[in-house]
Amino acid sequence: MALKIVWTKRAIAGYDGIISYLEEEWTEKEVRNFVRQTEELFKLLSDYPEILQRTERYKNVRRGPINKHTILTYRIKPEQKLIELLNIRSVSKKPLK
Repeated sequence: MALKIVWTKRAIAGYDGIISYLEEEWTEKEVRNFVRQTEELFKLLSDYPEILQRTERYKNVRRGPINKHTILTYRIKPEQKLIELLNIRSVSKKPLK
């Protein structure tokens, strides 16, 4: 059964920031490619939520690449049957503590 995906404010802000950067610095093609990559990953995560690597600190938090420039961090909440997107950020930014 596929899990529902919900976004935190931090994940929305990170995603919007990446889209804004791509719109300013790159072409519409790169923006579309990024949106397509994220949508494909979210569909995959919904069916296979444990596909990305688990963090050492928290058992239900996982992290992995959307592409070579962007990292996704999310939490699996199996009791609620959902995936909570915690953060989407560029690999060049410092990680959260």
